[in-house]
Amino acid sequence: MSECLVCDWGTSSFRLMRVGDNGEILTQISSDHGVKSLKQPQMEAYLKSQMEAIDMASSPILLCGMVGAGIGWYEAPYVDCPASKASLARDLVKIPDTDLNAWCVPGVKRISNTGAADVMRGEETQVIGWLTQASPVEQARSTLCLPGTHSKWVQIEGGEICSFSTAFTGELYALLNDYSVLVQGEQEYCAEAFHAGLAASAEESGLIHQLFNTRSRGVLGLQPIAASAAYLSGLLIGSEVAAMARSLETGSLVHLICGDYLAKPYGQALEYFGLAFKHYSGSTYSALGLWAISGECNLL
Repeated sequence: MSECLVCDWGTSSFRLMRVGDNGEILTQISSDHGVKSLKQPQMEAYLKSQMEAIDMASSPILLCGMVGAGIGWYEAPYVDCPASKASLARDLVKIPDTDLNAWCVPGVKRISNTGAADVMRGEETQVIGWLTQASPVEQARSTLCLPGTHSKWVQIEGGEICSFSTAFTGELYALLNDYSVLVQGEQEYCAEAFHAGLAASAEESGLIHQLFNTRSRGVLGLQPIAASAAYLSGLLIGSEVAAMARSLETGSLVHLICGDYLAKPYGQALEYFGLAFKHYSGSTYSALGLWAISGECNLL
């Protein structure tokens, strides 16, 4: 398989990558021009300008992420679980009404028998990238955690995404931190407050009853006011991990795919709730996933 041009275009970020014939990133352009920062008519022109910047204006391109959502350039459908490299490649969408040879990876959806529904868009490509590097045992059965604004917990069976769930942790933290009474004034990270939040998340009263502790602990002098954000982080991440730990055996290995910034608090939460973890920096997995999907259908 020859070199290809791929793009991971999310809500708040843009990454255009020239990928080599082994999936390695040869050239990339990154920016904060996610789809949320551009109007739909501007997206094609922006993409073209970045392709020209790396002298690949006429190359076919494969995209993933929120560029294929309703708020993006062109909406691509969702494929059902179990989802695989083959099913994603089979349902690629060619973006119409453009002189670019541009294709988009579909998202993945899951609807349970009870009516619970979930979707992912972009993370599926990272998972496919991880699978290209996973051992046969890992491909057979694994649990993946991809922390972020909307954290994804993915169950792998037989080399496929067999199920997944989303935790609203990152966005909820941002909303409460920025707009609620829970966090006031300048904040400093406090390990003790973070661990107190983890401990509180294990209590039976439930998150909705625990959130106000973030403020009341500071008001009553149980922790510094400046440590409120750290306590809130521990409480929210702990609630997310605790809920998943209940469905896993003690000591189970979780494959943690994220940057170093999130790896530390999530690693601490996983260990607190009796789970082992292995951390992977996720920066290369989108490129690997897009490369693998394009190779599956000889697209690029």
